[in-house]
Amino acid sequence: MSADPARSTDLASPPAPPTGHARVDAVLDRAAELDVLPVAEHPARYEELHAVLVAELSAEPGTVPAGPAPGGGPGAGPSGQGPSGPP
Repeated sequence: MSADPARSTDLASPPAPPTGHARVDAVLDRAAELDVLPVAEHPARYEELHAVLVAELSAEPGTVPAGPAPGGGPGAGPSGQGPSGPP
């Protein structure tokens, strides 16, 4: 039997860069598992991940980190809040 090309690691999505928020990063890690799940299982996984993110956004203030993640992520300017330089 030949390998299923849809499950090839060559086609896997690159990992998402860390956000600096552990609970959000955990959701992104779970989203990366979609590459190895059968397509029929994708909707349930998306619903699960969406529910976790909604709960995170609805959490009591002070229970989650506020503001941009340390380093600001890709494309962040010196303030960590967006590209540097004029628009």
